[in-house]
Amino acid sequence: MVKLLTSRMVLSRWALIGLFVLLCGPWFLPSNKLYHQLIIVLLWLPALLALLLERDFRRQIFQAEMMLFIILSGWMLLILLLKGASDPASKAKLPIYVFLSLVGIVLAARDVRWSLEAQLRVSILVGGFLAWVSVQYFSLTGPHAPFQRLIAIGLWDTAIMAAHAVGALAVLGFLLFRDVSTRRIVYLLAVAVAAVGYVLFIGLNQSRGVWLAVMVTSLALLLSRPSRTSLTVLLVGVGMVSFVCWQAPEILMQRGLSYRPELIAGGLELLKQNWLLGLGFNPYEIVVHSASNTYKHPHNLYLDLSIRLGLPGLFLFLLLWGGVFWRGWRNRQEVMGRALLALWCFSSVALLTDGIGLWFKPNADWLITWLPIAISLVLAVRQQESRSITGISSVSLCHVRESKA
Repeated sequence: MVKLLTSRMVLSRWALIGLFVLLCGPWFLPSNKLYHQLIIVLLWLPALLALLLERDFRRQIFQAEMMLFIILSGWMLLILLLKGASDPASKAKLPIYVFLSLVGIVLAARDVRWSLEAQLRVSILVGGFLAWVSVQYFSLTGPHAPFQRLIAIGLWDTAIMAAHAVGALAVLGFLLFRDVSTRRIVYLLAVAVAAVGYVLFIGLNQSRGVWLAVMVTSLALLLSRPSRTSLTVLLVGVGMVSFVCWQAPEILMQRGLSYRPELIAGGLELLKQNWLLGLGFNPYEIVVHSASNTYKHPHNLYLDLSIRLGLPGLFLFLLLWGGVFWRGWRNRQEVMGRALLALWCFSSVALLTDGIGLWFKPNADWLITWLPIAISLVLAVRQQESRSITGISSVSLCHVRESKA
């Protein structure tokens, strides 16, 4: 028993480190290769060991979200088999990578000392500080071209994807830190620095899709659970956008709609021609005549998924994505449930305007695709454990009553 308990503690703590690397490693690691190698060793390996060694954990992990993910992965592999890809072996591994990541996050959440909420708070504080460092680095390495967009230090060096990752951490942080009551100066200072870092980064990054996602999320939070804090965040966001419109309207107008209507129209035309099985993972191009250019995706995850996996693939993903919303809604009385709902709302809007695809190796967009699904899975496991404890307590109470009788 002691050996088993130690094994569980070791594996959970091991995966906990892997989760931190997944969320914060790109800020300070020198290469994507090292980032992926550390995830293999620190997150996927303990997840695999837990699946092999613990029967109870194997039973816990197969919740509705996981079953839907497996069905979606099966369809993805079938399309890959039928339609092919430039590197089919590499693509075939991606569902395994995601599966082990989901399992690894659930494993990390089982740590007896650090709850998932506590682990996320640490990552959010570190991420906020490094967002602030990114802002300082950007200002010190000038002069920059007018309205040049801020990117993160480290591996998140693409403006839109960096904004997705930073926005996801900021949204989670708003919910996870809002109800924490402490007066320790160091703690409050750390939270303040992180908050300023996130606000400055999202503002200077100039990703309008993320601005929209933050505004919609703030409005949704205000409508679902009215509070002064939610109203303040919404008013601050409106005030910042209004200030930009007044002082520098070209930031909003210089890129227009970034050819989004033409990309969507071109993507829908491709979908009409291949609505059942899609195009698979072969490269495709969308011609935008007004830009005299071609694009490799429609900047819309839902449309890209449809083009690649057909309408059945989109339906399966929406079923899984809707399940994540339902899990968060059922747990909305808990802070983690509300955080999941906020992240789901932010991710849904961000993926609608700037999503590039679903099946990639770990990158910044994993924080708005697979992380919400992993958190939903954690909540599902918690619910199952709670029901089991309640059932055991009820049985024990019946035995006590029978013995007294």
